[in-house]
Amino acid sequence: ELKEDMISFDLMDTDISMANAVRRIMIAEVPTLCIDLVQFEDNTTVLLDEIIAHRLGLIPIRSNKPGGMESWTFNHACNCDDFCENCSVKFTLDCDFNEMSRNKPEYQNKVAIPVTSNDLICSDPEVQAVNFSNEEDLQQALGTSDGIVIVKLGPGQRLKLQAIAKKGIGKEHAKWSPVATVALKFDPIVKLNEDILDQYSEEQKMSFVDCCPTKVFDFDEYTQSVVIKNPSQCIFCKECIYTLEDFRRAPEDKLAVEIKHSPDKFSFTVETTGALLPKEVVKDALSMLTAKITKLQEAIPALANSEM
Repeated sequence: ELKEDMISFDLMDTDISMANAVRRIMIAEVPTLCIDLVQFEDNTTVLLDEIIAHRLGLIPIRSNKPGGMESWTFNHACNCDDFCENCSVKFTLDCDFNEMSRNKPEYQNKVAIPVTSNDLICSDPEVQAVNFSNEEDLQQALGTSDGIVIVKLGPGQRLKLQAIAKKGIGKEHAKWSPVATVALKFDPIVKLNEDILDQYSEEQKMSFVDCCPTKVFDFDEYTQSVVIKNPSQCIFCKECIYTLEDFRRAPEDKLAVEIKHSPDKFSFTVETTGALLPKEVVKDALSMLTAKITKLQEAIPALANSEM
C-alpha cells in the first residue's frame, strides 16, 4: 500500500537483524533538510525566540532538486567558509499584525492571526516548507488553515526573522528524521488443529472466532467449521489461546490453534513527516544498508590479516 505520506510493504527472505537494521536506518540515518539556525530581527509575539526557533526546526522541508538528498552536501563536509547553495538554503519570514489585518473586516481587527509554515519564503524555488503531508489533510484544512502554525500574532505584534536550513540525520537531532513512525511486525503463522476443533460445540467455536479482536478467524455456517480468514491481521494478543485454554479438559491437552512468528517475513508500515516521499525513505535506507554491508565485506580481509 502506497500513499502520499505512508507506505506498507513486506520484507521477505531475510532475518530480524536485517529488518531491524532497515527500520533503524529509516529513523536515524536517512538525511533531510531542516532549519537549524535562526536569526531574529524583530519578535514581539508571546513566544520566546528559543521556542519559535524550536518550532521552526520541526517544520518538514522538501527539496525537489534532481538527485534528491544526494545533491546536497553536509555543512560540515562542505568546502565553503560558512554556508552556500550546496549545503544550505535560506528562509525569510516577515509577518506584521497591522499589515495582515488591514484588509479584514473591522470586527476581526482584534482576532489573533496565525503565522504558519506557508509564510516562510525560501531563496531556492526548488525547496519549500511542507504545509500538509497529504492531499486529504490539505482539502480538510481549506479555508481554516494555511499550514503548520508557528505562532499567533495579536494587535501590534510582529515577527521577522531569517533562517538557515541544513542537511542532517536523525542521529544528530530528531528533527531531521524523515519519518513520524516506522512499525515493524513479524508476519504471523497461524495453524488450526481440525481434530481438536471438531470436538468443540458450535457455541465454543463461535466464542473462539469472536474472541479475536482483528477477526483472523471466521465460522463457516455450511461446514460448521472454523477457518482462517485474515492471518496477516494477527497482532499476537493471544486472546484465542486464552479462550481455548478454558476449553481444555486437562492442562496438558493440546490447543486447537498454534501461532508463531515467521522467521523470514516482516511487515513494515512507514509514516513520513512530508520531508521525503515514503518510497524515497525506503529506497535511501536500503541503499545505505547496502553500502554498509559492502564496506564491511571489504574490511573483513584487512581485519583477518591484522589478526595473523
